[in-house]
Amino acid sequence: MLWRTGSRRYGVLEVTLEEGHDESDLLAELAAIKHLLFDRQVFDRAPVSARGYKLVVSKGAIKKLALGRSTKRFAQQYAVPLTTRLEGIDIEVSQSRAWLPAEEELPVEPLYVQKEFARDYDMIETPSMGKVLVTHHAVEQYMERVVGNGAKDPRLSLQMRLMNPELEQVPLDAKVLRHKEAKYGRADNVQIWGHPSSSTRFVVLRENPDHGVLVTVFRR
Repeated sequence: MLWRTGSRRYGVLEVTLEEGHDESDLLAELAAIKHLLFDRQVFDRAPVSARGYKLVVSKGAIKKLALGRSTKRFAQQYAVPLTTRLEGIDIEVSQSRAWLPAEEELPVEPLYVQKEFARDYDMIETPSMGKVLVTHHAVEQYMERVVGNGAKDPRLSLQMRLMNPELEQVPLDAKVLRHKEAKYGRADNVQIWGHPSSSTRFVVLRENPDHGVLVTVFRR
């Protein structure tokens, strides 16, 4: 998988999928896009919206997936960044390699793609809560309960709130504890976060020591 951004950053990703597929080349390109933008951060930061970005890809199926017009359901999870955080990104389909240096001059990097690489959430690094996985359900609840369906970019708005360094963990009262225990099976791994001056609350599950999962958002 050849890639380039600007005049000084380019290379080859040797993508290996843990699960093979008849259209593994499509899944490999989607995985490479996600890896380069969010793991390698080839633009010096992980994009939080589509504004200012353009992708030149080799397959029209990628553009269809981003637009929600594809019938290739097996690839939808791999395209999650293009339909969530990068929704509306400018995509051009081209087979030309004229903008790439000679392949033998490119540095090679292996990328092994595990099954869980395809997921329906974004991971962000927050100053208060550490790493947090933001589920699609949480974004929907944020739209419904906090900003409304008319919000221009609810995912970006939610992420900006989560990046507030003044977020604090809120103690759970007995009633909330009983509710969360009934809903999630236990309550000792449930955290409620919020800003002292805001009524918005973020519900985070801590089932993994490395990160939390934002499962819903509500107003107190």
